[in-house]
Amino acid sequence: MKFVRDNADVVKENLKRRGEINKIALVDQLINDDQKWRSVQSEANTLRAKRNKLTEEIAQLRRKGQDASGLVKQAELIPRQIKDLEQQTTELGNKVTAALMGLPNIMHESVPFGKDEDDNFEVKKWGEPPEFGFQPKDHIDLATGLGLIDIESAAKVAGARFYYLRGDLVKLNYALIKFALDFIETKGYELTQPPYLLRREAVGGAVALSDFEDVIYKVEGEDLYLLATSEHALLAQHMDEILDGKSFPLRYAGVSPCFRKEAGAHGRDTKGIFRTHQFEKVEQFVFCKPEQSWDEHEKLIANAEEFVQTLKIPYRVVNVCTGDLGAVAAKKYDLEAWLPGQGKYREVISCSNCTSYQAVRSKIRFRDRPDEPTNWVHTLNSTLTATERSLVAIIENYQEKDGSIRIPDTLQAYMRGATKIKPVTSQ
Repeated sequence: MKFVRDNADVVKENLKRRGEINKIALVDQLINDDQKWRSVQSEANTLRAKRNKLTEEIAQLRRKGQDASGLVKQAELIPRQIKDLEQQTTELGNKVTAALMGLPNIMHESVPFGKDEDDNFEVKKWGEPPEFGFQPKDHIDLATGLGLIDIESAAKVAGARFYYLRGDLVKLNYALIKFALDFIETKGYELTQPPYLLRREAVGGAVALSDFEDVIYKVEGEDLYLLATSEHALLAQHMDEILDGKSFPLRYAGVSPCFRKEAGAHGRDTKGIFRTHQFEKVEQFVFCKPEQSWDEHEKLIANAEEFVQTLKIPYRVVNVCTGDLGAVAAKKYDLEAWLPGQGKYREVISCSNCTSYQAVRSKIRFRDRPDEPTNWVHTLNSTLTATERSLVAIIENYQEKDGSIRIPDTLQAYMRGATKIKPVTSQ
């Protein structure tokens, strides 16, 4: 709140750049409510001090055997006044907190202006799209032709955007996970398998729930949500803590299934396994000091690039524009893999610097020494591999004319030396 109070123009300009013009007037309302909150709180504190003073004066008069009835009458009125002010303080405080939670992060100055993903700025490309002596197929035709993906059976038992993986594609999925864990552990990340369900408070520290509520699955009758990404659980493990700054940066690698409603994504990738309600992911997550976070952001995307390069998948990196950024990140890179079946680059990795946005919401601070004041940590996250999307990229880039699929060299050791994915021979 102090930042908003001292930098109202910065907050308003940030909303303008994000295209959230409707929220600009709310900033003035927020500051006004905060002033009221502080005024009412001050009035309540003044009354408490007055009550204490009167109590002492009454005691002194009684010790002297003097009449204290006038002061007693004054003192009797104060508790009700304090109670009324405390109620106002609570209501205004809740209003201020709700307004603050609805404000997006302050964007970095390097974020390009734009309305949607078509305006994202290309930073670099790596690799050349493969040339085929035949018309390349998409992953749906290839994998269903080999009996490796069964969408129809999944729709029968669970509905749209679910799947059965079969045979060698199951092995390849877990080969990707094992390779990713081995890869990121060598970078100094602590491997972590988090809880697959989180309380609302934990999720609310990671995202703006007003924007994210229709994306996540809630467990009926319980204060629990299915994990949308291990990022949320990795953040929440340190909620309400003061961390030792001398140990920074803290680097975690989370591995988990992820569950998302994909609300609002109707009409896009409704077939196949590119955009589904469940998938597996290995995630990078960092806690660090503010002065470290931009270097850590570049390290995260470098790790992601190196991982995709080992798979020899052509890709490009884009700097996500203002209109496509979302509320949480101050800056985000997307890594988009080339998909021959679609003839375009598609996002398979997101890499975000969330600065202090999540830390403030989750109450995560740090200091180097016990006698120092605390500061907000910075948090960053990046996909290393969302395996179903990685499988799509591998299937389409490694397809052969006969419909078979080669296995990337780096994954063959995790596939017992197999060089090609075999069709499922029995259903």
